[in-house]
Amino acid sequence: VGAWGYFIPWMGVEKAKAHWRYLVARYGAWPVVWCVAGEANLPYYLAKGFPYDDRAQVKSWTEVTRYLREMDPFHRLVTIHPTGIGRLSARNATDDISLLDIDMLQTPHGQREAVPPTVRTVRESYADKPVMPVINGEPCYEMLMDKIPAEWPRAMFWICLLNGAAGHTYGANGIWQCNRRDQPHGASPHGGNYGKIAWDEAMHLAGSRQIALGKKLLERYPWHSFTPHPEWVAFTSEASVSLDGCQWIWFPEGNPAKDAPAEKRFFRKTFALPEGKVIARARLFVSADDWFTARLNGERLGSEGDWRTGKQFDDFARLLKPGANVLAIIAENKPATVPANPAGLIACLEVRFADGETLRLMSDATWRSAKTETAGWDAAGFDDSAWSKAAAIARYGDGPWDKIGGNTELDGPHAAGIPGTVRIIWVPRSEPIVVRNLGSRAAWAVAHFDPVSGERKELGEVRADDAGLWRGEPPAGNDHDWVLILEAKRQAATPPSRKT
Repeated sequence: VGAWGYFIPWMGVEKAKAHWRYLVARYGAWPVVWCVAGEANLPYYLAKGFPYDDRAQVKSWTEVTRYLREMDPFHRLVTIHPTGIGRLSARNATDDISLLDIDMLQTPHGQREAVPPTVRTVRESYADKPVMPVINGEPCYEMLMDKIPAEWPRAMFWICLLNGAAGHTYGANGIWQCNRRDQPHGASPHGGNYGKIAWDEAMHLAGSRQIALGKKLLERYPWHSFTPHPEWVAFTSEASVSLDGCQWIWFPEGNPAKDAPAEKRFFRKTFALPEGKVIARARLFVSADDWFTARLNGERLGSEGDWRTGKQFDDFARLLKPGANVLAIIAENKPATVPANPAGLIACLEVRFADGETLRLMSDATWRSAKTETAGWDAAGFDDSAWSKAAAIARYGDGPWDKIGGNTELDGPHAAGIPGTVRIIWVPRSEPIVVRNLGSRAAWAVAHFDPVSGERKELGEVRADDAGLWRGEPPAGNDHDWVLILEAKRQAATPPSRKT
């Protein structure tokens, strides 16, 4: 990387050219890739109106890039690093796209909210002209702001590679800042601080190993010949359960919609199902700021730690019974480095009967809540009369949470591979999927891959139905993302009949 983008107004174009002439003379004989500038279109932190897409800087760096292409006798590959404003692509950080060999991206640093813009950016650049390799040079960094866990850098790896990227970048807070335990980098000039985790702790963060495991899996195949195929796979579940009419609730303590203790709270709602009614379908959607585990009649359904998306549960009608039932939820408000830390829980249970009637159970002030767990509290027969009524703290769409959920095609699953040969499918949630376009009655060897542990489990041969579809189930006991591998089984050619 030659320099930060905002250096160009200080240096001027001619000094920047001289600087690059030195870099080529010093390093050009090595098999390097030139990144002309980092954050090329971002002005200095204290510039008036910061941040914005600085087109004057882009014009200057375009001139420097052209000089580099003309002057470099080694003809090394060239790219430029864009900032996270406007189009998140190197194509937006130059006025002459023909000067680039690689389209470098910078997608948002975040968690669930970073997924849709990352998918859109990779797909847009992969499909653009002129065609060039796409590499996400700055996806979300692990532990940025001391809070992004490994699951999101891991997700960005699979999202980018299976949507056409030619490579990937892993970043960890603490390393890029060179934070020392006794001397962190500190605030940027504008006052923002990206976190204090030290470099020697960041070296051992889980995300780097998990991405390496994914890389090792892909290298077993001709991954450079893979093409993205979003049409190959979809979740089997229907659209998300509507939360209209539901309320955010919490244990009655102060104003939880603004601030609440960073602790667990326990919630339950009893309901009765009529005798003799056949259940056609049951669905549940739950979200909690920050984390929850849901149980139905004492049986665990699952957990989720991102309140922005929540989680939908399907296919649990077997756990329901005529008479008394109970939905029990543990919700936890986790510590956060913010002045106020709100907490809330929202849920909706839908039970559809074979006769078309629907029972809809929504979170509201009729739920019961407690600060501590009591033996048997998740059973239908538990006496919760001593528990407090839950406080209804906001209607759905209000409060600090606004609208949530609403999973779209951008939320995955994501698939890539070589048609008729191999498919790699990353599934972001532990839910079943339907795999499409396999070929009528075609045979495939199937395996699960755990993107956290790297464990691979062969499942044997499966066969698509007449329409070329096959339903894939997540690994038993899995509570995170998973990868499905399908390898086409070559049919033995039928030998020609001998003439008699």
